[in-house]
Amino acid sequence: MTAPHPAPDPASNATSRPASDPAPGPASDPAPGPASDAAPRPASDPAQGLARAAAPRAAGRGASGPPPVAVVGLACRVPGGDGPDELWRTLVAGRLRTGPVPADRLDGYDPDIAGTGGGRAALLADPGSFDLDFFRIGRRMAVWMDPQQRMLLETSWHALESAGIPPSSLAGTDTAVFAAAATADFRERMIRTGTVDRYAAVGSLSTYLANRLSHHYDLRGPSVTLDTACSSGLSALALAVSGLRAGEFGTALVGAANLCAEGWYFAAMSMMGALSPSGVCRPFSADADGYVRGEGALCLVLRRLDDALAAGDPVLAVIRGVALNHDGRAGGLTRTDTESQARLLRRALDQAGLAPADLGYLEAHAPGTRADVLEVEAVRRLLAAGGAPARFGGPGGGLWMGSAKAVVGHLEAAAGLASLAKAVLVLVNQAIPVSTGVLRFDGGAEPAATAVTGGDVVPWPRVPGRPRLLGVSSFGIGGSNAHVVLAEAPEPGGPAAAGDGGRYPVPVSGTGPDGLRAVAARLAEFLAGPAAPALPATAWTLQTGRDHLAARAVVPAASVPELVAGLRALAAGGGPPEPDGSGLPERAAAAAREWQAGGAPDWAALWDRPPARVRLPGYPFARVPLGFVPGPRPATAAR
Repeated sequence: MTAPHPAPDPASNATSRPASDPAPGPASDPAPGPASDAAPRPASDPAQGLARAAAPRAAGRGASGPPPVAVVGLACRVPGGDGPDELWRTLVAGRLRTGPVPADRLDGYDPDIAGTGGGRAALLADPGSFDLDFFRIGRRMAVWMDPQQRMLLETSWHALESAGIPPSSLAGTDTAVFAAAATADFRERMIRTGTVDRYAAVGSLSTYLANRLSHHYDLRGPSVTLDTACSSGLSALALAVSGLRAGEFGTALVGAANLCAEGWYFAAMSMMGALSPSGVCRPFSADADGYVRGEGALCLVLRRLDDALAAGDPVLAVIRGVALNHDGRAGGLTRTDTESQARLLRRALDQAGLAPADLGYLEAHAPGTRADVLEVEAVRRLLAAGGAPARFGGPGGGLWMGSAKAVVGHLEAAAGLASLAKAVLVLVNQAIPVSTGVLRFDGGAEPAATAVTGGDVVPWPRVPGRPRLLGVSSFGIGGSNAHVVLAEAPEPGGPAAAGDGGRYPVPVSGTGPDGLRAVAARLAEFLAGPAAPALPATAWTLQTGRDHLAARAVVPAASVPELVAGLRALAAGGGPPEPDGSGLPERAAAAAREWQAGGAPDWAALWDRPPARVRLPGYPFARVPLGFVPGPRPATAAR
């Protein structure tokens, strides 16, 4: 039997309830530490890292300062990156993901008036596609939902899966949602064409970017959508970190989205001279001629580090400091200034109890405009204040500085989270992409930045006892700025996992037979690669770190290759043996039988010492095209 929505999660003690459409009426249709002076070299395997960033067992609270906050889940849907692994490969390749803007996204844009800056952008191939059946949303409502809402639903689900947290386990809890957005192209298209529907309000009001998630997952904590323009994503993150440190909630979802589907904003930015006429983003370059717009969505899951360690969450990175400020009247109405930026970085470092010399990498705002030089100068002043350090914490004793916008474009309200995602991937993959738009500061009396050329990545490996540290900046057009200081996750530790026998029952589920086969295929592909985690951690994560759906199968395995073979057989339409004939220990076979019958066995009873959960691929959504604007529906249409 198939179901269009996840069933309640048996691994959770929390009461869960299915999500439903918030319909307003009846629907007519349902550290530092220098590494070796390595030159840039090609990346080994770009998918490695995230899967191996398993939750450590060591204590995590810093000696001083506010409690650190862990990034335990990460998901994205951006140009060249439908997921963190794909994003990393795109960043390493370093090719700008731009193309011509389709005519149907440029209504209201006249290049003879506005200029040619809106001709190219970094766009998703299918921003309007969405798996409405998975989220149990009727087609009419889904069509009238801002695609930013759709993308945040999908990325939030994947972020929770990345964290090994069953979404239904959060139902009724104080979990918070902070969403960032600055444009409303979907609503503006409706206004321009005079179309309206009974679902237009809940589909287009910005408040629903956060409120839709809180409703869907039945979350009872703060639910806030905010706009500080280009710094919105990191501003949302700062609010989440503040609330976590204060104990106001235990878990936070932080998301951001951007959609480029209407010509007015292209025209406004082009007339201002902000967009690149050449359609190429060139951070830190003398040839920089403006930024290139980008679209997509990202979502993070945050918890206090101590809580994440105690829960066995897969910690990807640790937030040590976060600061917000405004330029006041120093920088102008649309331009930041060096002193405000330098003060911002200093505040974030002070909060973390760190010095500028501790940093090894800075993920800059750097959109490829004339203001990039101000950001470089702000960093130089920060480094020179109080005496320039002889060495920094990055590869070769340098401080490296790059910008994700050189590859995925400027995602505007989502740009800060795109930069943070890149920074997390730098730490996890232990390398810095250097194929395009990268500077390096070297120590000395007068720190100066030099451009880096050649190679794909610079290795930045862990050094025991000297955690790698980096900063992430995001500056809003209105003068609202944000900076985050990140540290690598603590080293994994603790005793090895001990289970019940040498064979493990690995549960796999989907919304229906097709979904089950797709899940099996995706898992098999991932586990066949070099980033595959150990079998016990994989089994434990799939037993307790997922919502268990209607179509179910248990794959018994004593090794990762055996698990891959079983998953491939399942994906091909076959099936694993029944639990009684699978060679599983009796307790494990009984749990597998109960689960396959739709029950909720106590998986923890099979383990003496369960391992930490690990990041595994997210659910393969069966997206269908819905478009990114609704079709014409006059206000007088039948209700």
